[in-house]
Amino acid sequence: SSTDIGELSATQTAAFNATQIAGLSTTAASALDATQIAAFNTTQVRAFSTTQVAALTATDIAELSVTQLAALTTTQIGALNATNVGELSETQVAALTAAQVQALSTTNLSALADSQIAALTTTQVAALSATQLNGLNATNVGALTETQAAALTTTQIAGLNTTTVKSLAATQVAALSTTQARALTTTQVAALETTDVAELTDTQVGALTNTQIAAFSSTNFAALAETQVGALTAAQIAAVSVTNIAALTSTQVGALSTTLVAALSSAQLQALTTTNLSALDATQVGALTATQIGALSTTQLRALVTADYAEFSTTQIAALTTTQV
Repeated sequence: SSTDIGELSATQTAAFNATQIAGLSTTAASALDATQIAAFNTTQVRAFSTTQVAALTATDIAELSVTQLAALTTTQIGALNATNVGELSETQVAALTAAQVQALSTTNLSALADSQIAALTTTQVAALSATQLNGLNATNVGALTETQAAALTTTQIAGLNTTTVKSLAATQVAALSTTQARALTTTQVAALETTDVAELTDTQVGALTNTQIAAFSSTNFAALAETQVGALTAAQIAAVSVTNIAALTSTQVGALSTTLVAALSSAQLQALTTTNLSALDATQVGALTATQIGALSTTQLRALVTADYAEFSTTQIAALTTTQV
């Protein structure tokens, strides 16, 4: 009986064979104290049925050595309840194999405390399925270290839902490699918080695909720092919507290289406000193509300063329409 089990010493219970352990009722199994369980070898631990494992107390689980814990089958790990998983020490969490981590239910994973989440190794993090990652709450996601975030595979990143993406801290987004950043879907890019976008490195921005750049909301695009805007390629700037171009500040426009200025389409150029056009320096204005010059409205042309006109080439002058002149 459970009372009898409780009276046995750890030395006596350590003499149980696998068949005897498997034959214990759930009541008897739950009556085993932490000291008795700690005395079991790995073969004995693996003899517990899922029903018995589920009946163990949090104290029992907490007493398992890392060797015993690592010996549990994935089925046994899957039988643990959220309370027991929540009682695992950081050392125990870090000792779980990748297969065992994959066996944890989303409920059990979300039961982990911040310190337990942070204890996961990069190998364990990379083993998590998209379902498991998306099952984490905002606090869990925020507890991931930059190193752990950098360990996510491109498949994992592409599988994140927008709620999880929004939960990523700016420092976590900044820790992503260019390969990881390129794995973000357009839906995910559109879901990024403004603070996340602001933390993207110039290298990350320059590595994004044209499609990803086009997916930026006007608010997020306007949040890019001058160095981030300057890091865009000609192909990327050409992919930016007219709405997002219109959202640029004069400071951002002033950060455009001559190559980027020359890559603007007529529609994009026409979307610039007079304030933004006046922010262009003479060198930038000098980079405008004849087609771009011809696309400017008279109001936009009047926004240019005298020094800008002085930089007009003969080709640019010849491109002016009679209306513009």
